[in-house]
Amino acid sequence: MARSRTTIPTGHGQVLAEPAYEQWAALLQDNVTRSRGWTFELCGEPVSAVRAQARAEALERAREFSARLGVPVRDASTQDILVVTGHQPEIYHPGIWIKDFLLQRLSEDTGAAAIDVVVDSDSFDTVEVHSPCLRPDVRVCRAFLAVGTADGCYACTPVPPPGTIRMFCAAAAEHLATLPAPAIGHHFARFCADLEAAAADAHDLGELLTMARRRFEAPAGTDYLELPVTSMARSRAFATLVAHMALHADEFAHVYNGALADYRDRTGVRTPAQPFPDLRCEEGLIELPLWHLRDGGRTTVWARTGAAPALVADGDVLCELGECGEAVETIMGSPLVPAPKALTLTMFTRLLVADFFIHGVGGGKYDQVTDDVFRRFFGIEPPAYAVASMTVYLPLGAHVVRDEEIERAAMTLNRLKHNPDQMLDEVDFETPEERARAAGLAQEKSHLVEEIRATDADRKTIGRKIRDVNDELAAMLAPIERQLQDELAQLRQLREASEVLTDRTYPYCFWSPQEIADKAR
Repeated sequence: MARSRTTIPTGHGQVLAEPAYEQWAALLQDNVTRSRGWTFELCGEPVSAVRAQARAEALERAREFSARLGVPVRDASTQDILVVTGHQPEIYHPGIWIKDFLLQRLSEDTGAAAIDVVVDSDSFDTVEVHSPCLRPDVRVCRAFLAVGTADGCYACTPVPPPGTIRMFCAAAAEHLATLPAPAIGHHFARFCADLEAAAADAHDLGELLTMARRRFEAPAGTDYLELPVTSMARSRAFATLVAHMALHADEFAHVYNGALADYRDRTGVRTPAQPFPDLRCEEGLIELPLWHLRDGGRTTVWARTGAAPALVADGDVLCELGECGEAVETIMGSPLVPAPKALTLTMFTRLLVADFFIHGVGGGKYDQVTDDVFRRFFGIEPPAYAVASMTVYLPLGAHVVRDEEIERAAMTLNRLKHNPDQMLDEVDFETPEERARAAGLAQEKSHLVEEIRATDADRKTIGRKIRDVNDELAAMLAPIERQLQDELAQLRQLREASEVLTDRTYPYCFWSPQEIADKAR
C-alpha cells in the first residue's frame, strides 16, 4: 500500500491516523479476505494452520497475563477477528498512548478481539519521567526509576524495590510542584499509587510498567488484552517461523538485506544501522533477527548452515535443527529462550497473529521493509496497517516563540548595524536637534553613495567618509541597538523556554486517561 510521508501533528489535541480511521474497518476485512487466500507453507505446514495456531496461542497467553493486570478485561475467547498494536513498556507520551485507545475503539466498532503487544524483550537506557520545572528558570528535570544495562531488557530486569519507587515518585513530584498547573501533579500522584500497588504483583520491570499503566488507564474503561513479547515468542507458532527462517537462512538474509538496501536508497538513509543493521553472514553462520535471553541479558542467534543446520548463540549450539518436520519440536525442547528483533516481531504479528496492526510513526516507517520481505520471501502482498499518533501539550500557557520572530529581530539588528540611515523612521529621538542631525547624516551618506558610483571616484576617501557617517549614526542609535540586542536575547530565551513547556513527549501519566480517550473518538 503506497503511503505519503507521515508528519507528526503539531496542533494541541490533533490526532494522526493514516489512513483515516474511517477506513480501518474496511481494511481489516480486506486483510481477513487476503490472508484466507495465502497458500504457502512454513516449515512444511500450511500457513493457514500455523496462523490458526498462532492466534489461538496469542489469545490464550494474553488472557493468562491480562488476568493479573488488576483491571477488568474482555473475554476474547469467541472472536474470530484480532486487532493488535504494541510498544515497549516505557512510560511513554500520549502520542503513543493514543494507539491503545484507537485499538479499543476499533475493537468495539468491529467486535474484534484486541491485544496490545508489550515489547518487554527490548533494551532500555533508563526508565524515567521528564518534566518542565521552574527553578527559577525553565528547564527539563528528570526522575529515574531504573537504569538499563548493555545487553539487558525490560523482562530481564527485576522490579525496583519499594524504596526506589518512592524516591522516584517523590523526585518527580517535587519537579511538578514548581508548575502553575496542580492537575499535572494530581494525575502523577495517582499513577504513583498504581505503580506502588503493581510492584507487589509484577515479576519484572516490564510487567510492573504494564500493570501500572493499565490501572492508571482504568477510569477510561479500556478492556483490551496485554501480551508480553517474551510470552508470545515461546509459542509453537513462533518456533515454526524461527525454524523456517533458520532452514532458509541464505535466502532470508539475501531478501532482508536487499529490502533494507532498497529502503535506504528510496528514503535517502545513509546510516548502515538505520532503520536496523543488515544481517551478517560469516563462514557457515548467518545472523537471524532474533535474540536469545539468558543470564539477565540478550545475545544474538545465528543459523549454522550446511549439512548440520543448527541455532547458535555466543558460539554455543542451542539445538540441532535437522529437517523441517523435526526442527520445530527441537526448538521447543531446546534451551533457546527466543525474542524477536524489530522486523521479526512485526513480521510474525502481521503474518500470523493480527488481522490489522496499528503502528506508531517510527514503526510505520520501518515496516515498509517488512512489506518488502512479505513480497520477496513469502510471495504475498502484505496486509494493510495503520499509523497513529497524537500531540497534546501541558496546560502551562506557554508563549510559543517561532523562528520567524527570531529572524525578524536579528534582521532588524543587522540593519541597524550596517545601514543605520535606513532605520531613522523607526526611531524616536529625544530632541528635534537630534532628529535633524541624524537626517543630515543620512542625506550626507546618500550623496556619498552616489559619488562612489562614479567612474573616476576616489573610492578610498569616499568609503572612509561613509564609514565615518555610519559610525556617528551608530553612536546616536547606540541605545536603540542595545534595546534590540536585549529584545533578541529575550526572544531566544523565551524560545528555549517555550520548547521546554511545549514538548509533546512528556509522559502519559501527566494527563487524565479520559481526556486522551476522548481524543480517539
